[in-house]
Amino acid sequence: MKRSGRFLIAACMMLMAAPTVRPVAQTVLTLEECRTMALENNSQSKMAREKVAAAEYDSKTAFANYLPKVSATALYLHNSDNINLASEEQRNSLSGMGTSLTSGIKNSLMTDPDFLTLYMTDATVKNTVNYMINKMSTADVAGTLNSLGQDLSNDLTLDIQNVYVGAITVEEPIYVGGKIRAYNKVTAYAKELAETQLSGEDQKVLVTVDEAYWQIVSVANKLRLTDRYVELLHQMDRNVEIMKNEGVATASDQLSVRVKLNEAQMTQIKARNGLALSKMLLCQLCGMPLDSEITLQDEMNETLDIPVEEVTYSQEDLYENRPELKSLQLAVNMYDLKSKIVRADYLPTVALMGNYLITNPSASNGFANDFHGMWNVGVVARIPVFHFGEGLNKYRKAKSDVILTQYQLDDAKGKVSLQVNQYEKKIAEADSRLEMALRNMENAEENLRVANIGFKEGVVESSLVLAAQTAWLQAHSEEIDARIDRIMATVYLRQATGQLK
Repeated sequence: MKRSGRFLIAACMMLMAAPTVRPVAQTVLTLEECRTMALENNSQSKMAREKVAAAEYDSKTAFANYLPKVSATALYLHNSDNINLASEEQRNSLSGMGTSLTSGIKNSLMTDPDFLTLYMTDATVKNTVNYMINKMSTADVAGTLNSLGQDLSNDLTLDIQNVYVGAITVEEPIYVGGKIRAYNKVTAYAKELAETQLSGEDQKVLVTVDEAYWQIVSVANKLRLTDRYVELLHQMDRNVEIMKNEGVATASDQLSVRVKLNEAQMTQIKARNGLALSKMLLCQLCGMPLDSEITLQDEMNETLDIPVEEVTYSQEDLYENRPELKSLQLAVNMYDLKSKIVRADYLPTVALMGNYLITNPSASNGFANDFHGMWNVGVVARIPVFHFGEGLNKYRKAKSDVILTQYQLDDAKGKVSLQVNQYEKKIAEADSRLEMALRNMENAEENLRVANIGFKEGVVESSLVLAAQTAWLQAHSEEIDARIDRIMATVYLRQATGQLK
C-alpha cells in the first residue's frame, strides 16, 4: 500500500538519524495512550499551546488600556552658561550706578548757567551745595549705589548650570474613537484563534498517530499471515518430498515449492523489518526511545474489530468545529475590528492628565537653588484635521482585507463540504471493499481446502495447490487492508468534520 511505503520510508530515515538509546521493558499500549503521549510530545502542538499563552498575555495587555497610566520622569542638565535677563551693557551700567549718578549731579549743576550765577552770587546756595557735595563724598553714596546696582545685576543672572527636574504623570483615556474596546475584542479573538489552531494541530497529530498505530496492526497481522503461509509451504515441501521419493512427484514440483518457500521467507523477513521500523516511528511520535519494546493492544487480536459508529453532523456544526473554517471566521472578525482601529486613528481623542513636577532651580521661587514642587490637572484633546486622504485610504484598505478574508472563508466552506462528501463515499467504498474481501477470503479458504484434498488424492498438481495458497494469502492480505482502510476512513471523516478527539 502507498501509506505503508510512506511510513516505512519515514521510519528508515528516522532510524538512521536516531541516537543509540538503552532498551526498555516491554510495554503494551492502547490507541488512546499513544494519542495522549503524542500530543504531549509533538513540537507543533507545544508551539501552538505557547501561542495560546501568548494570546492570553496580549488579552491582559489590551485590558490594561482601560486603566490609568502612571509614569515617572527624571532629568538632569548641566548648562555651560547661566541665563542673564539684562545685557552686558545694562549690567555694567547697574554696577556703576552710584558713580554715574553723583557725577551726573555735579555735571548738571556745574554746567547750568542759571545755577552757576546763583552759586556765585548767593553765599547760602554756595554753602549748601558745597555741604551736599562734601556729604555725598563723605558717606560714599556713589559706592553704596554701585553696590546696590551690582546686587541688582547679580539678581538678573539666573543660575541654571545644574538643573534637576522630576515629574509624575497620570493619564486616563476618556475617548479614543473606540480603539481600546476594539483592541480588546481583537485580542479575545486572537486567543480563540490560537486555541483553534491548537485544536487543528492536535487533530493532525491524532491522524498521524492513528495511521502509524493501524499501520503496525496491519503489518503485525500480515506477518502472522505470512508465518502461516510459510508453514503451509513447509508442509507442502515435506509432502512433495515424500511423493517424489514414491515416484508420484517430480524434482520440478519440489523446486517450484521451494522457490515459493524462499519467496515467502523473504517476505517474512521484510514484514518483520517493516514491523520493527513502524514501531520505531510510533515510538518517535510518542516521545519514547526508538528501541522501546512495545506491543499494541490491537496488534495481539487475531481479528480486527471495526468500531460500529456513525459520524453525524450538520452544516452549522461543520462550520463551527472545523478548525480551518473557524480560524477564517475569526480572521474575518479580527480584520473587521482592525478596520475600526484604523478609523479610530482619525477620530478625536480625549484624555485626562495630572502631573506633579519638582524642579531645582525652583521655577516658582525666583529660580533659587532649592527643590520646589507643583501639580496640575487638565484635559488633552486631539482632533485630526487634514491628512490628504491618508486615513480614508487606510480604512478602505482595511475593509478590503475584510472582504478578501470573507471570500477565502466562502471558498474554504465549499471545499470542506466537498471533502466531507468524498470521505463519506470513501466509507461506503471501504464497506463494499471489505464485503468483497470477506467473500474472496471465504472462496480462497474453500479453494485451498479442495486443492489440498485433491493433492492428497493425487488428482491435483502441486502448481494448483501453490496457486491456491497464493490466492489464500492474497485474499487474507486484502481483508486486512480492507479493515484498516475502513477504520481510517472513519478517522478521516471525523477529522474532516472537526470531531476527531
